[in-house]
Amino acid sequence: MMTNNPNANLIEAMKEKLPLKGQLADMLMDTLYIGKEAVYRRLRGEVPFTLQESALVSRKLGISLDKIIGLSFKSNAMFNINIVDYDDPFESYYNILEKYVTLVNTMPDDPNSTMGTSANIIPQTLYLKHELLAKFRLFKWMYQNKYIDCKSFEELEIPPKLVNIQKDYVGMTRHIHSIDYIWDNMIFQHLINDIQYFASIHLISDETKEEIKKELFLLADELEELAINGKTADGNRVRIYVSNINFEATYSYIDINNLQLSLIRIYSINSITTMDNEIFCTLKEWIQSLKKFSTLISESGEMQRIQFFKQQREIIDAL
Repeated sequence: MMTNNPNANLIEAMKEKLPLKGQLADMLMDTLYIGKEAVYRRLRGEVPFTLQESALVSRKLGISLDKIIGLSFKSNAMFNINIVDYDDPFESYYNILEKYVTLVNTMPDDPNSTMGTSANIIPQTLYLKHELLAKFRLFKWMYQNKYIDCKSFEELEIPPKLVNIQKDYVGMTRHIHSIDYIWDNMIFQHLINDIQYFASIHLISDETKEEIKKELFLLADELEELAINGKTADGNRVRIYVSNINFEATYSYIDINNLQLSLIRIYSINSITTMDNEIFCTLKEWIQSLKKFSTLISESGEMQRIQFFKQQREIIDAL
């Protein structure tokens, strides 16, 4: 319960974000570069957090300082704009992915962790482990932004560490125990159209297009297997829905260890994110509401599942 004491409000908000014993103290020591005793004096209220310390903690945990000091601007929220830097796209993209991977991988196991995605393109958590598909998304973005300094898709060389972090990004979902995917029914068609365009202007060779096609068939097999089992290889539950309406954008949320993260995809490979609670609740409600327009194809809906993946393979085969 918020009071008229900003310092007490900050401590309460931090404990809500990191309720496990010792977790909050460790975070404060790492973030503020102060000793254990200094941390506990602040948590006991004996020494108030300075404005600079409050700002650092607020940014680290996504706590609204407006609410801490008793102000309320319901129409405002703090967003982090994760835009790949044009001057150094490889390093910038790597840093964005690495931030998410580190954040989730360093969290204690949470059996109640959840993730939801409503997607009009194949989600990154499903395709980034496939090198050509991952490379194509980056190639498309770089070509559109006039960064490309090579004459073709084949000439673009992706640094090994970026290839590895993309696979780690897919792997971080092993920490999420319940996942909802709601797919636009044109989810493969959008990607096929893009690949076909670049092939038509001779930026992707026929040989490479066939290799991409093989990865797409492999991805379709993986997704169908995931839908049949309703579980990942780690035993985490997955529900897959196919929507009967089209989506204008891709939205996602992650809820793990009281960290509530909302993501909205923009500019192909970029996203804006926030840890604002009101945005999280609104976005989660929006994603869940799409189920009323959708068909569950994981574990149940066998006929619809078979038909859906048959259609996707026909779309891929036309590439």
